[in-house]
Amino acid sequence: MNLPLSARLRPDVALYAVEGGHVLLAGDAHHHVHLDPAELTALVAALVDGGEPHSPRARAALGSLVDAGLVDVVPPHLTVAGEGRLAAALRAALTRMGADLGPGGAPVLAVDDDVLPAALPATTPACWVSGHRVVLSPPAVPAGQVAARHRAATGRRATDRRVVRRPDAVGVRSGRPVLAGAGLELAAVQVAAELVRPERAPYEAVVVDLVALTTSRHPVLPVPAAPR
Repeated sequence: MNLPLSARLRPDVALYAVEGGHVLLAGDAHHHVHLDPAELTALVAALVDGGEPHSPRARAALGSLVDAGLVDVVPPHLTVAGEGRLAAALRAALTRMGADLGPGGAPVLAVDDDVLPAALPATTPACWVSGHRVVLSPPAVPAGQVAARHRAATGRRATDRRVVRRPDAVGVRSGRPVLAGAGLELAAVQVAAELVRPERAPYEAVVVDLVALTTSRHPVLPVPAAPR
């Protein structure tokens, strides 16, 4: 078909005019679409240029295509703050997934430890390294609260006298970085995939195990405000 190309349409999907109307081709299935010529033109322009049509009917048609999984949502505009390995890997993964990275985008923080800035806005998502795991905060819970809870839980285990190392003890520890190889790639791809999703679970933290190479989800609620 000699038609304009759209990066938003899923593979094997096309929309075009026929005698008496328009057809949406999805794989080998043909669906008749009822739009007037001006609305179809607006919808095609949105699919080619990546914008949103002004016509209410064309905008509704685009939303229906997105809901049906035939059209990708507009890639998010993000700004990744952070200078470490996790931030660099996350930027690369987001770029591969088509995200628009640069100044003025929605901020995302990525750090190689679990020390988050005290002034981090409550609405800014963040991912960080905690031991051999990477944690991504949920949208509706401040990242600082999630990090503090995780740090408190692991800190209690580390101070258990039964596992505290004696000063004169003989032993050995790994000299390999935890943020490397397959673990780092999995964490970056998983976090990037969450950030480009149109909707995320508001109270669900995502945890990537850098050693076991697994991903898990954990419910988290915000700390209630202190009573007045």
